[in-house]
Amino acid sequence: MPSPISVLLNAILSATDTLTTPSPTVFTRNLNNPNLAVATTFFADMYFQANSGGSSVPLPGGGPSFVGYVKNNDVATNLTVSWIAVGAAASTFVMVPGGVWIYFQPTEGAGGFTSLTLTAAAGTINTEVFAAR
Repeated sequence: MPSPISVLLNAILSATDTLTTPSPTVFTRNLNNPNLAVATTFFADMYFQANSGGSSVPLPGGGPSFVGYVKNNDVATNLTVSWIAVGAAASTFVMVPGGVWIYFQPTEGAGGFTSLTLTAAAGTINTEVFAAR
């Protein structure tokens, strides 16, 4: 794997008013492509299996990760994402099917997370994961 690795977040957030025709865009925000230009390693699995007992995502390298992405690909089962930010207690939230969690720091100057665990509400489900440092 080449080093350094550049990780780019390319996204636009927008909202439209669907009660009128044609539906106008009432809010739009370009995230301006934040870039973690000096990442040295990453872990990616587009078919990561999250089970109901909790599945730990193997974070790359020997320190905190500065980029994280999780998508719940199941059509019916919720997914709990648990992570530990540097210097903080564990945090969790529940994602419905199709939900996405993104953590993105454009530098390694501060922040990051040291643990990422995915727990299916039932059985074992498919997710997508990506982590970089």
